[in-house]
Amino acid sequence: MSKKNNTQVFVLGWDAADWKFITPLMDSGRMPALQRVVEAGVMGNILTIDPPLSPILWTSIATGKYGDEHGVLNFVEPSTETGKRIPISVLSRKVRAIWNILTHEGYKTHLIGWWPSYPAEPINGVNVSNHFPDVNSQNSFPDWELSESHIHPKEQFDELKELRIHPMELTWNHIAPFVPAATKEHIEDPKNHELLNAIIMMLARCSSFHNVATHILATQEWNFIGLYLDTIDKASHYFMKFHPPQQKHISDEDYNLFKDVMTGFYVYHDMMLDRLLDLMGDQAHLMILSDHGFYSDHRRLETLPKDSMAPAFEHSKYGIFCLKGPGIKADERVYGSSLIDITPTILHLFDLPIGKDMSGKVLDQSFINPEEPKYIDTWEIQDGKNWGELDESIKIDVWSAQEALQQLIALGYIDELDESDEKLLDQIQTENTFHSAQIKISTGRTLEAIPVLEELHANKPENIKFIGTLLSAQLTLNNPIEARKYLTLMRNKLGTENTPQLDFLEGRVLIQEVQPQKALTFLEKAANHEVANAGFYQTLGRVFLVSKNWKKAQKVFTKAISMDSENAVAYHGLCVALMRQQKYEKAIEAGLNAVSIKHMFPNAHYHLGEALFHAELYEHAANAFEMALTQEPGFGLARKYLVQIYTEKIKNDERRKLHQQILDKNMRPQMTIVSGLPRSGTSMMMQMLKAGGADLLVDDLRQNDDNNPKGYMEYEPVKKLLTNNSWLKDQNGKTIKIILQLLNALDMSCDYKIIMMDRDLEEILKSQQKMLGKKEETLNLKLMTTFEQQKEKINGWLAGKPNIQVLHVKYADVIENPTHEANRINLFLSETMNEEKMVQAVDEQLYRNRKKETI
Repeated sequence: MSKKNNTQVFVLGWDAADWKFITPLMDSGRMPALQRVVEAGVMGNILTIDPPLSPILWTSIATGKYGDEHGVLNFVEPSTETGKRIPISVLSRKVRAIWNILTHEGYKTHLIGWWPSYPAEPINGVNVSNHFPDVNSQNSFPDWELSESHIHPKEQFDELKELRIHPMELTWNHIAPFVPAATKEHIEDPKNHELLNAIIMMLARCSSFHNVATHILATQEWNFIGLYLDTIDKASHYFMKFHPPQQKHISDEDYNLFKDVMTGFYVYHDMMLDRLLDLMGDQAHLMILSDHGFYSDHRRLETLPKDSMAPAFEHSKYGIFCLKGPGIKADERVYGSSLIDITPTILHLFDLPIGKDMSGKVLDQSFINPEEPKYIDTWEIQDGKNWGELDESIKIDVWSAQEALQQLIALGYIDELDESDEKLLDQIQTENTFHSAQIKISTGRTLEAIPVLEELHANKPENIKFIGTLLSAQLTLNNPIEARKYLTLMRNKLGTENTPQLDFLEGRVLIQEVQPQKALTFLEKAANHEVANAGFYQTLGRVFLVSKNWKKAQKVFTKAISMDSENAVAYHGLCVALMRQQKYEKAIEAGLNAVSIKHMFPNAHYHLGEALFHAELYEHAANAFEMALTQEPGFGLARKYLVQIYTEKIKNDERRKLHQQILDKNMRPQMTIVSGLPRSGTSMMMQMLKAGGADLLVDDLRQNDDNNPKGYMEYEPVKKLLTNNSWLKDQNGKTIKIILQLLNALDMSCDYKIIMMDRDLEEILKSQQKMLGKKEETLNLKLMTTFEQQKEKINGWLAGKPNIQVLHVKYADVIENPTHEANRINLFLSETMNEEKMVQAVDEQLYRNRKKETI
């Protein structure tokens, strides 16, 4: 198939490149080539995916799919021939990459050094693998081996392999710009050899790939070129600790010797970019991106923890994105870019359809005149044979694999292990499964991750990382019962040695249990320890927001931002805290920062709109509310504001009618449910809510008696909920008592706040026996087990339901401390209750089947 048009797209990957490092260099004129790109096109942050491990991320970039979909989940894979670990290869990828699709569509496609791209796939153009310039430590220059599996096409093997630069070809003149303070004594000092040699190795490697790119641009036809350079990432792991400002643990000698290395590598990349720009011309599209950033400020770690993913702790969550070329806006910012948007955008540039099974989107903000993308169900099962894919019988070059493996060990990405260990395959599989679960959580699929994590925990119950991830996942799902279970497990395993971290987690769980004062106690205990990072202050800020302590919330969110200036959540919290103090101008600034860092953030857009509205900037407020709705169409509060704005402020009858119609059509009934097992205290809770001012749905058909002297507070149709729930949608604003066993019959077109009464099962069974007129005999253990299973099943069903919020209230706690519990319930119900009257409704004398304490 011949190429369909003359489109040219050059994708340049700079692993770990970070705007925080780049911007000062551009401002000082030290990266003029990148400055040209930025001024001629669009630029912005690009959001990474957890875990930020390069082989996973660059495969997501190349496929538009997440790691659990494309199959590359680690730095290593087991060799099918030896059973030992080898670096991840292209054979682990289960889906087609952009270069396979473009090859099939007839475009001249070249690939240089992509991770992973070994063995080289037979695409419609030149392909040199990511191991192409690796040096065999057993052979010195010029005796430099290279397997044919690193290059396609084979006809160009001899020509292309000569483009490699061996480290021994570099002289001191090549290295001196990176260490300008080096003296002869420094060079001869053995303690500096490892780091000086690392500079030489990295410089030779990236220059080899650059040689291939310039050779292709100068001699080959091309429509697509993908060039990946890992040097900034590797250099950062070696040398970022020496970068100014000097850290306390870095000696003056080491600082003065190596402080210029990182700047040197960024500047060198700009020099290579300058040559590429000259060769590709102005009519080509150029996309420059990184898969994540790298901390270069106070967040640099002095030492890395003992963890298989420790090097990734130095990665920041935002990489760089630039795009220039025909039809692209000039000198503008774009927002909301993610790694999985790259392949859809490339396909769109070639006027090709995007696979509906790709998770990304076209970055249409980049285009002057954006056009509607085309779509296809999938590229995985399309007809035709020429996809540039490898034969399944391809073999891995063992030498290359082991040399690259040693580099990964040296950088700390993988541990040095006994490769004869029989548990090796299990370890790789466990890591892959865990990475798959992390990807699901990172991409909003936490419910899918839970069973994966539970299986990992069941197989390896001693692994604290799996327990901690399960805890965090349950908190993400707003499921404090399960979160507390895993927190208890962590406390049992860690004892008292990790109290600050556990106190921090305790605080997070208590927030979801709507116990802000208790949460504050634990968070303040953790405040003076190493756990007090930006995430800690962000969580503490949430407590102050819930308790309406706006000034303290402002203070701690500001602290979080001082520790992490890219913390969109902290900026959002600061926006709310400032707005509630009527500091609208500063609130707007904080809100703008939040949405510029994290564009897909509907709550931040909403609160920004609210601040703009109060500042009487109505057009801007409308834009913010409209954006919130674009990202979350069910955001009813944003629509209500827009109806008011278009009615009273900037009259727009067409938009007003549109939003009002959607509100009228989609306004979901909201109600409060009091639930629990029979005899768990649901009637008492209904009495409290009635006293507090709730609008109860009761019919009093069941009269009060000795078992419930103040009434059952029931509604007869509830008993037939399993066969008829149609009446629920007409009960907006009502409070209804529904036993736990009937909750899964709720009408899911409504929104619910459920107050779940929890009571000791022994007490419940005794109360039920008494109610049935039975004597207090031996407890029915079978029935107790059934109740436990029903509770677990219903709580699992409730977890993660977006239209249901649950507050668990212990019956005993209401009796013992009604004031505290009334406050929790009122906070849960958006502070609509009279707490004092709720407390007065509690009758301790009715706690008649109290479990006897055992000593």
